Amino acid sequence: MGAWRAGLAAALLCVAAAGQAADPLPSPAGAAHLKAERARIERAFVDEVSAVAGVSGSQVRRGMPNGPRITDTGRRVIESLEHQTGRTLSDDQRAAIQAADARREAALARARAEAARR
Repeated sequence: MGAWRAGLAAALLCVAAAGQAADPLPSPAGAAHLKAERARIERAFVDEVSAVAGVSGSQVRRGMPNGPRITDTGRRVIESLEHQTGRTLSDDQRAAIQAADARREAALARARAEAARR
């Protein structure tokens, strides 16, 4: 009987933790705000990376994942640009792209938090 209670307690803790981990769904206004902010943030990232690497915005977008992914977008973009152009980016260019990606991620996190409050 003791093992059964311990198992039940563990299952309840897992369910409670999973419920807390989920982000609240934004209101319709919050969802619209998030969509607009995501587009603006992604556009700024593409513009910054294209200026750093000396490539077109469409080349940068080709290296970005479609939709949210668990991936290092900066690294993916770097690899994609090097493949598309046939040249290796400098360490400074790589660092600038990684920094731009970190700013993009931080801005997306702020936008998600703001959307949840709307």
